[in-house]
Amino acid sequence: MNFSMTIFFFFFFFFLMLFLFSIYFYLVDLSMMFEWVYLIIGCNNYSLIFYFDWISMIFLSFIFLISGCVLFYSIDYMWGDLNFIRFYFLVFMFIFSMILLIICPDMFCMILGWDGLGLVSYILVMYYQNNISLSSSILTVMSNRVGDLFLILGICYLINLNSWHYMFYLNNNFILNLIYYFCFFSSITKSAQFPFMSWLPCAMAAPTPVSSLVHSSTLVTSGVYFLIRFNLFLNNFFSSFIMIISLLTIFISGLGACMENDLKKIIAFSTLSQLGLMFFSISLGMYHLSFIHLLIHAVFKSLLFLCSGFYIHCVGGSQDIRLMGSFISFYPFVSSMFLIGLLSLMGFPFFCGFYSKDFIIELFCLMNLNMMIFILFCFGMGLTILYSYRLCYYIFFGKIHYFKMMNFSSFFYMKFSMIFLGLMGISSGSFLLNLFNDLFMVILDDLMIFISLILLFIFFFFGFFFINLMLKIKGYMMSLISSMFFLNYFSQNFFSLNLFLVNLYVNEVEKKWMELPLSIMFKFLKFVFSFFDSLSYNYMIYFFCLFFIYLFIFLNIYFI
Repeated sequence: MNFSMTIFFFFFFFFLMLFLFSIYFYLVDLSMMFEWVYLIIGCNNYSLIFYFDWISMIFLSFIFLISGCVLFYSIDYMWGDLNFIRFYFLVFMFIFSMILLIICPDMFCMILGWDGLGLVSYILVMYYQNNISLSSSILTVMSNRVGDLFLILGICYLINLNSWHYMFYLNNNFILNLIYYFCFFSSITKSAQFPFMSWLPCAMAAPTPVSSLVHSSTLVTSGVYFLIRFNLFLNNFFSSFIMIISLLTIFISGLGACMENDLKKIIAFSTLSQLGLMFFSISLGMYHLSFIHLLIHAVFKSLLFLCSGFYIHCVGGSQDIRLMGSFISFYPFVSSMFLIGLLSLMGFPFFCGFYSKDFIIELFCLMNLNMMIFILFCFGMGLTILYSYRLCYYIFFGKIHYFKMMNFSSFFYMKFSMIFLGLMGISSGSFLLNLFNDLFMVILDDLMIFISLILLFIFFFFGFFFINLMLKIKGYMMSLISSMFFLNYFSQNFFSLNLFLVNLYVNEVEKKWMELPLSIMFKFLKFVFSFFDSLSYNYMIYFFCLFFIYLFIFLNIYFI
């Protein structure tokens, strides 16, 4: 009990303190930068810079909020696990890496946090230590290493400036133009955008609290945060390119969620869709609104994962939604919290997701874009309503396949975490948008104001017919949609080919031809060492032999 209360008060204190500081920094338009010179060699100063403004502090506050709720939830969920303490240490390592990434405007420290996130994510996905977890963790870490490579190239390029503090050069577009290319490609891999989106559903092999914290609300949003920090370099080419890949991500992930039967993978596909929405709003220049949607999404997506973890516990570890049903009768409280998360995901009026999502759709209607982008975006938003309706249909009103296995009243920590996130899911959207309302201005006619509500009700009423239509899709079309247009096969075969080539290189090069000169050199050194070693035992014989050889050579040279 003391351990749990310590966790709760520690994280809640930092959440409240950082949130209040972020409001103060925003209202007075304040930002602070601290420099710590930790080493001086000659005229070279090695320093760390910590940058605090309202964006970094409110992001940190939400990370502490979600981390506290997830760790509080894990006391019940992971109870009895043999590696319970290791799980908590890994989560603390993740939080520390995230703090480094957020508050350090230094490319060298940023890659420490960036690689720390990837390393902890790799270890946590492999937490259960089976074949599925191993293959998923390898796919996760290899996909993220592609983005890490671009970030390392950006660090190497900054050596030309004799500094890794990129914020000192934000006014020089020529110098940091290439840096933005590297940061952009590293962001789309970390945030699982097209075509690097297949690793996020595979990362659901991790424990559910890990999915709630790492793979839905904080780790995958670090790429969005990275682009928000570099928003000054968003030119027309990048805006169009980000718009295209974000629309493809929204469309493909929405179709994949409509065909998926794994509960956690459906929520992972919804995370991909919302990340695509954040990238889409950045491409339109609405980076502040994208950041507010990032915070709101973190709250209700963590709530969805925590509720899904309880449902998976109830059915003995199965994640198939076809085996779940009538949970609204068995577990009305958890079902109420899950419904709050689903309604926020759909953008239902007056839930937290409605305020930011509706605002993005309304501002999108003001843009001078072609009809194809408009139709694709609206259809992608409608797919969110469809798979949310399908999930609600299976879990709440499906047939009963399991008896009640768990008494919810005994799990106080799980219930408290869900209550806290549920209250935040209802109130955070209106609070944040009213707090930062001077960042936006909207002028719409009567039709455009209600376009998001029209989309909501059209796709909601179409959902029942869509479920019956989906059951008739079989064969090649089913495989095409459920595999994200074969992106997951491409990723797995790509890394399998790389592993095959590495294995071929080791067997055919290092163990054969490259081994030959090394073996000859080692044999020669062994002969030399053994010769001098024998000299120490038979030194008189060798001494006279060498003396006569020397005399023979000397006399021969002298008389010639």
